[in-house]
Amino acid sequence: MGSPTETPTIIMVQGSFQLPDAYYKLDDALRALGYPVVHPLLPSLTDEEKPGFATKSLTDDALAIRSEVQRLVEQGKKVFVVMHSYGGLVGTEAVTKDLSFDERQPAGLPGGVVHLFYFAAFILPTGQSVLDVFGESPNNDVKPDGRFTIKNAANILYHDLPDAEAQEWESKIINQSYAVQKTKMTNEAFGFVKSTYVVCENDRGPPPMYQEKFGEMAGSKIQKISSGHSPMLSHTAELTRMIDQVVKSVIETGAQV
Repeated sequence: MGSPTETPTIIMVQGSFQLPDAYYKLDDALRALGYPVVHPLLPSLTDEEKPGFATKSLTDDALAIRSEVQRLVEQGKKVFVVMHSYGGLVGTEAVTKDLSFDERQPAGLPGGVVHLFYFAAFILPTGQSVLDVFGESPNNDVKPDGRFTIKNAANILYHDLPDAEAQEWESKIINQSYAVQKTKMTNEAFGFVKSTYVVCENDRGPPPMYQEKFGEMAGSKIQKISSGHSPMLSHTAELTRMIDQVVKSVIETGAQV
């Protein structure tokens, strides 16, 4: 079954319009604390030049995450899922009940997903898509070829970074397949895996009041950080401490909190 104090592997599920580079500070800070960190690529943000890119949906992204989670769980690993922004939808869709620690343990199976950690993340119930619930965001730059990106990223995503750094990250913004907007959710991982939701109090993307509602809907323990939308860049040390504290609580209780 593995040691009760075994360090979980952290799966990082990123948000829209960015390369994984935007999460390297957080990934590296967690690794420095001794956590194995896996950051899978999302198909809706990868290989834009290849035919079929614009057909990649949230379902494809969720399958990519599920594949990595399943690989780790089948190795007997405990998995702690960290999700940011759009990644909240992907992780919630990806983690099915058969992969949860609480489902596997009574069956005598090792490993499993022990906790969900959301920050500035979208959460929707089954049967709903982003477009169903929110309509088209005025911040979106929708292109005629099935791609979209975000306008004014420095101001919306990175406003609490120094100007030069915010502009640098804005220059790295990439296109995403628009199909993710239309994908309806089919799974609610928060229904069978306990969760924490960190509200970014100064967010200019999803409003903090919405974030609180997302956390309440998921039944999460809600925490707050005085950051904009990208605390993995602007408040790396504080966010790392928050994740570390939750993981330690999970380890102390043997599974979840």
